[in-house]
Amino acid sequence: MSKTITIVALVITFAGCGPEIDDDPPGTLEYEDPFARYYRLERRVDIVAKDPMLARSGCGFLTDRAYDDLMNTIDALDPSVDYGVHPECSQTAPPADDWFYIEGFTHSPFLCAWYCCHPDLIRAATVYFVVGSNLFDQRPNIDGEPYVALEPDMPCPE
Repeated sequence: MSKTITIVALVITFAGCGPEIDDDPPGTLEYEDPFARYYRLERRVDIVAKDPMLARSGCGFLTDRAYDDLMNTIDALDPSVDYGVHPECSQTAPPADDWFYIEGFTHSPFLCAWYCCHPDLIRAATVYFVVGSNLFDQRPNIDGEPYVALEPDMPCPE
């Protein structure tokens, strides 16, 4: 009897544990990787960690370069085209959990892992990769120069 009570107590205790995800961040979900979800509202980007032990949540405002790269990429896309896995990707590529969501597109979300992303989505995926890197104070070198996607002097309001 005491083993049963102990097991039930453990199940109840651990059932409440796990990643805490804000169900209502501002903006819409645009990108997701295995560790976080990226929500955007105009220039504001909120990163919500799926598991705080593996990733970091935070937010910031897109720089002019990042915003232009993102918007120019999305504006150049056809909402009726399936921008899923790139046709030249290997069928043996490992499964991916990287998804690009574009509101109003027929086939969205689109699989968009680094090794298997449609070429027309690469620039937008790069923006979100850099946003995540900037959150950890990293400045990836893209096109021969450090790429800063988040405004360093514009913290998000509480």
